[in-house]
Amino acid sequence: EIIYPLASHFLNSYKDLPIKVYQIQTKFRDEKRPKAGLLRTREFRMKDFYSFHQNDDDRNKFYETMKNAYLRTFKRLGLPVIAVEASGGTFSDLSLEFQATASSGEDTVFACRKCGFAQNREITENSAKCPKCGAETEEIKTIEVGNIFPLKEKFAKDFGLKFKDSKGKETLVFAGCYGLGTSRVMGTIVETSHDQKGMIWPEAVAPFSAHLIELGIDASKIYDDLVAEGAEVLYDDRAGQSAGEKFADADLIGIPLRIVISEKTLKSDSAELKRRSEEKTTLIKIKDIIKHVE
Repeated sequence: EIIYPLASHFLNSYKDLPIKVYQIQTKFRDEKRPKAGLLRTREFRMKDFYSFHQNDDDRNKFYETMKNAYLRTFKRLGLPVIAVEASGGTFSDLSLEFQATASSGEDTVFACRKCGFAQNREITENSAKCPKCGAETEEIKTIEVGNIFPLKEKFAKDFGLKFKDSKGKETLVFAGCYGLGTSRVMGTIVETSHDQKGMIWPEAVAPFSAHLIELGIDASKIYDDLVAEGAEVLYDDRAGQSAGEKFADADLIGIPLRIVISEKTLKSDSAELKRRSEEKTTLIKIKDIIKHVE
């Protein structure tokens, strides 16, 4: 409702197309039963992306571009996402949902074991067989993290968003909508990337690159040197906490790389290195820490 009137200020001729705009902001919905942390809330953050085109073909080409861009994005985030055919509701005949597989998910998807085609529960006519190849399907619990769909003429008609084509005839714009739930993605990452100790942040979206822990010795110079090199480091210099308490907190927070400096490691001018996703620890020279963080 905001984007269409805004686009009318910049759109007159077919030469002005395509137009692509996005926003990331707080949104609200009347959720009757908010639950599941960041997954189902009344207030949330969302990336809305809209594209306006002069014909279906141009819009459909960009639709494929956005589909592939979203799939690459979720892959970088470490999310096990599948593209799922879904109903478009009042906006379109069909839409495409990006569903992350998760045992705690509230959505149900039927995915083909052979060709990979998937549909959500609401539109599927035969949950046992794939409508594309006829092979058996697998029922999967998922969390929706994104949705794209070609828009019908509703908003273009409502707001009179038209352009003059190459022959001077006024024509309604063809549009596409591409949504990605940024706060929901955070919750989904935690649901799909954790263990009994806490979170395991993928490197692409971790709040810090490394978690530096000092044990009975001042590691502030090492911290300052890392920051000076541009590293994003969470520094645990708390006094009074045991090694076990600091390690437990590090596991709970889930930064990808843990660096421990102690009197024992400094005797060999070294630091103890451990990846959050692994159990083994490694001793490295202090001068080499920045290489590992990078």
